[in-house]
Amino acid sequence: MTVASLAARNNQRQHFFWLLLVVSLAINLFFVGAFLWSRFRDNLPPIYAEERLEWIGTQLQLDPQQKDAFVKYSGAVRANMQAMHAAVDPLMSKAWSEVAQPNADAATVVQLFDEAGRTRRGFMHELAPITLSFLANLSPEQRTRFVELARQRPWAKRHSERSP
Repeated sequence: MTVASLAARNNQRQHFFWLLLVVSLAINLFFVGAFLWSRFRDNLPPIYAEERLEWIGTQLQLDPQQKDAFVKYSGAVRANMQAMHAAVDPLMSKAWSEVAQPNADAATVVQLFDEAGRTRRGFMHELAPITLSFLANLSPEQRTRFVELARQRPWAKRHSERSP
């Protein structure tokens, strides 16, 4: 082997190494970009109720007086939701425990689910005037925006994105 052939061979390896490095960098940048794009493209609201409520509050551009009303409203909503879960969760747990039985009684299961539904609706009825009282503090545009945001179902959109 001559010195010239060794140098040419070494030069080819260097070019190959740099080519691999550039391709690797490009692929990594593609994956990072795709991740960031998928994460921030729609600015979807959070799934959980408390986080969603706070997110809605930030989207409304509230003035200081409206922010005070929102703090009171979100506290009332939080308390209502906690009380509702305390009342409904045991009923749902009993219903699912009955479903798990080998000889589950359909009438008992239906009665427990119905009772949980009635209890939940009762708490929602209590929340309606509280919500309307808060909405009275908003401008018509803010009120419309509140309703739009509250009606969004982020879990449904995220679920539909995952389905084939």
